[in-house]
Amino acid sequence: MNKVAEQLNRQVEGVIAPHQLTVAQYGLLLLLQTRGPQAQIVLSQQVGLDRTAVMRTVDLLESRGLVRRDADAIDRRKNSVALTDAGTELLTQTLPDVRQAEQAVTARLSSHEQGLLMALLRRLLSSP
Repeated sequence: MNKVAEQLNRQVEGVIAPHQLTVAQYGLLLLLQTRGPQAQIVLSQQVGLDRTAVMRTVDLLESRGLVRRDADAIDRRKNSVALTDAGTELLTQTLPDVRQAEQAVTARLSSHEQGLLMALLRRLLSSP
């Protein structure tokens, strides 16, 4: 599984590198697009990075105008991270090429096998 993940990361990196993005940064943007604004601690848990790494990633994405931090209305020590219009536009531009890169990795599988693989991976990710 590690070799497949490495191959996929290389393919995706080739597509997003011209946009000055890493796979981790791109994953965080996608997460915000699909799940909406998230607390930084929740982002850390969802992407599997420690809080410091997530903070650095958010800092960089925020400096580029791709995400914004919003202070929690009740506890101002907490921040929610949200995708900006520029972040949404970047995802819109890159997503077709990223999907094509993903398909290059799974091209040896039939459509049925690809669906089965995705179902099995979701199942593995949902288990404790």
